[in-house]
Amino acid sequence: MKPKEQLMYLLEHYNSGDYTVDVFVDEFYRIFNFETDDSDLSPQEISLFSELSLITGRFSSYEEDLKIPNAYFSETDVKKKATEIYCNLTGK
Repeated sequence: MKPKEQLMYLLEHYNSGDYTVDVFVDEFYRIFNFETDDSDLSPQEISLFSELSLITGRFSSYEEDLKIPNAYFSETDVKKKATEIYCNLTGK
């Protein structure tokens, strides 16, 4: 499976509840930032995946971290952005 297909698979299955947020953020960040060639993505996909990469890279499940303004993102933030991107790219 190519990285773009892996990203879409991951989004689909995260939104279906098949992955925990911890697994999703680790896998998404790794695939997008280290395995994906931008030339395989459309400008829209690059933009959307870059937004999600920022959120997944700064995800924290610790309440203490989430109290720091503008430093970390919560599980709710990850889920909201992942759902938005999946819907935007698939029309579902």
